[in-house]
Amino acid sequence: MNMRLVFLIFLIVVFAAGFGFISYSQSTGISLNEAYGTGNIVITQNTSAGTVPHQVNIVNNGNDPVKVEVGDVLTAQSSQDLVIAENKTIKKNTTDTISAYCLDPSQRAIPGIKLKVNGTSTNAVKQVIMGSNINDLNNATNAQVQIWILTSGVDFNIYSGEPVAVVETQKINYTKLRQIVSDAKTAISTRFNVNVDNIDKLNQNGTSNSTGIVGGFINWIKSTTGI
Repeated sequence: MNMRLVFLIFLIVVFAAGFGFISYSQSTGISLNEAYGTGNIVITQNTSAGTVPHQVNIVNNGNDPVKVEVGDVLTAQSSQDLVIAENKTIKKNTTDTISAYCLDPSQRAIPGIKLKVNGTSTNAVKQVIMGSNINDLNNATNAQVQIWILTSGVDFNIYSGEPVAVVETQKINYTKLRQIVSDAKTAISTRFNVNVDNIDKLNQNGTSNSTGIVGGFINWIKSTTGI
């Protein structure tokens, strides 16, 4: 038998076993939506308008760990709607702070407001979040603007709501903000392989063009072994 093929099969088996274990270990706990439905979760807006990314406090009063995932949507009538920007498991009977991006540029976030869980965001928004660095202000701000473009269009109003608050909080001018918007349009165009003029027509429910973790790993093995 071809030894390269044997080696490939061995590596795939080992990788699948390891990936399965990781997936299992990450699967413990219930979803944020399920936990909210039981009434054991309290979510509170923690940061003021203009913060990038925002922070929310999540209190888990239940007996199960709660999985908070990128793309989980939080809404409020009088405050900013948010989308979770990191994956984290909140242990039972504990409180944790979670990062989240804004969804609606026309609104302002109000600290202390209680938030509701309301499904999940589009795949396009999730991809932008996963490609961002919530610990780097410039990178996170660019990602935030990309999300506004995806949710409100390329011509969203930069003179209202959160964009105005960002200008005030970061002490920048609108020339700088317009440049951030321009850079964000370019980033979206590159990520989703569309012309800037066609961003508004982007199918936000489309899936990623990537081959995925397993596919990427197999491709790497093939390139390494020459199979």
